[in-house]
Amino acid sequence: MALTPEQEWSIVACGLIAHADGELTAGECDPVLAVIDERLPPDLRAKWTAILLDREALERHLEDLPPPLPLFCEELLERAWSIALADGEGSEAEREVFMLIADTLGIEREEVARWRETWDRRAAQVAREKACFAALLVHADGVIDPEESQRFNALIERLPVPASEKPQLQAYLQHAPQVAEVKTRLAGLPRERRIEVLRSIAPLVYASSQAEVGAQLFRELGQAAAVPTDVVENLLRRDQAAS
Repeated sequence: MALTPEQEWSIVACGLIAHADGELTAGECDPVLAVIDERLPPDLRAKWTAILLDREALERHLEDLPPPLPLFCEELLERAWSIALADGEGSEAEREVFMLIADTLGIEREEVARWRETWDRRAAQVAREKACFAALLVHADGVIDPEESQRFNALIERLPVPASEKPQLQAYLQHAPQVAEVKTRLAGLPRERRIEVLRSIAPLVYASSQAEVGAQLFRELGQAAAVPTDVVENLLRRDQAAS
């Protein structure tokens, strides 16, 4: 399996954003590689993880990449910006790297600013879905453990939504949404967003004293979202190992 130039651009751009605030660790490579496909073969995953861990290697690779197709530039930049929003809002360093990538692609800054307004609105909507789905997972076994509550609130703090809205999302700890509603909303998201949501809530599974209950619901959500079983199981295994 060989990556297309557009896929390589996505990994390199997202990797440079991830490096902007400091050194990238191996565990932090997964969200970057996931912009391509959660099922990368082991040899390609190992190759690109090694490149991602080395900022200079990323910069060299960027210099050698042929220009992506013009129609792909907006999608590419949105993926890169999503990495900057992973902790709530892009830092100054992340914004600088992001604009450097946009300049390299030859995109006018006014155009990028318009795109970012759209992306920020979209990211906020996905963030609300994450809060909704996370709350459902926390409530799965009927008991909210202290670690579940802590991780849920930490997730809310990282979401790219206005601070004034976060108390409303935190209130899901008291009143969880209905399972059917959650499944319908998850299925309506684009594939990449569905996987992003599942990846963000997976750590809550093993924060519970009854993790097997949460794991079963997580699998049900993955099935409702039409996410391949092996991708769902990989997400569960990674967070089980980290717990």
